[in-house]
Amino acid sequence: MDGTYDVFWGSEVIGQARVERRGLYYHFDCRCKLTGEVICRVTVSCGGHHENLGILIPAGDDFVLSRKLAAKRLGIGKPEFRVLPRHQKTKVTFIPVYPDEPFRYLNRLQNAFMEVRNGQRGVSIPEMEG
Repeated sequence: MDGTYDVFWGSEVIGQARVERRGLYYHFDCRCKLTGEVICRVTVSCGGHHENLGILIPAGDDFVLSRKLAAKRLGIGKPEFRVLPRHQKTKVTFIPVYPDEPFRYLNRLQNAFMEVRNGQRGVSIPEMEG
């Protein structure tokens, strides 16, 4: 997972997240361009696991976040970083996928991810709440 990744606000790239594994922890350094009108947090999704990394704070012309997280709290794969308004919660809807049936949610796949729950392969679709 070590590397540099884009940070998204919806479908727009607004920054970069650098990830480095040190022992049992991942160290995250995020730098984003924001207006500062809304307090925002960074989330990371990887291997079907989601974590809130925290609130971005002003640093010069950018907003930054540094955080470490136990490696076991994230799955394996390419992480996806998103910026969300601080008070906006994310609800995830799991939709099972069956090989012989049409998938009726194609228009909602932009932020979705594949995962297995209780032995059933499916798609999890994040939905914003309040």
